[in-house]
Amino acid sequence: MNLFNSVIFLFLNFCVSFVSDIVLNDLSTHFNIIKSLKPYFQNKSILKCALDAGITVMIGILITMFFSFLLFGFLSPNTFVQLIYFCIIGFLIGYILDILIYKLHIFGNRLDSYYKAFGAGLWGAIAFIFSIIISYFLQKHIFIKI
Repeated sequence: MNLFNSVIFLFLNFCVSFVSDIVLNDLSTHFNIIKSLKPYFQNKSILKCALDAGITVMIGILITMFFSFLLFGFLSPNTFVQLIYFCIIGFLIGYILDILIYKLHIFGNRLDSYYKAFGAGLWGAIAFIFSIIISYFLQKHIFIKI
């Protein structure tokens, strides 16, 4: 995949995480489904939260791209096998980043109830992989054909 496609992949991950955060915001504040996230979203702009999520995922994707290029010679996945390799690296990066977000209180104490309920690492890594997979399929099946 060339550099342009890698930039598109990075942008798609930003968009997926931005939209996903808005959905999580609604699920926790309006539908009371994920109650432990409610303190994080309460009295905070929905767009600011989504922007924070998008930037966080972009940082994670850039780190994953670095290690993917270093280990396997590609910046972003172009084949299903590359997607698997990228997801393995991404899971590790997502896990570590989620622990760092928790330990360093990057978003303040507003996520304490979430981390108390679900722990740090696993769900952050799963959310990160979700963004990678959705972005890959969006790029492969929609944006590449344009």
